[in-house]
Amino acid sequence: MSNKKGNNNDRVDALLRREAALKAAIAEEKVRQQKRAEKERARLASVIGECLLADLDANPQLGLLIEESLKRKASSRDAEFLRTRGFRI
Repeated sequence: MSNKKGNNNDRVDALLRREAALKAAIAEEKVRQQKRAEKERARLASVIGECLLADLDANPQLGLLIEESLKRKASSRDAEFLRTRGFRI
């Protein structure tokens, strides 16, 4: 009977090791996905920003819209930087 009990403990131990390995793999995948999402967001911001900057001089209304958005959303540090670059925020 002790042999069966040993086998049951071995199975439980093996399952617990598998569970720990799966949890670690899940955590690693979540980190990978988060990093990928951050890179995609940065690229999106870069592309949109470049396009808006390209049209900024040609369209004064666009400039006003951007400045209004910046007034609402830019941090004080970013606002100071933007003011040094000619933005009226």
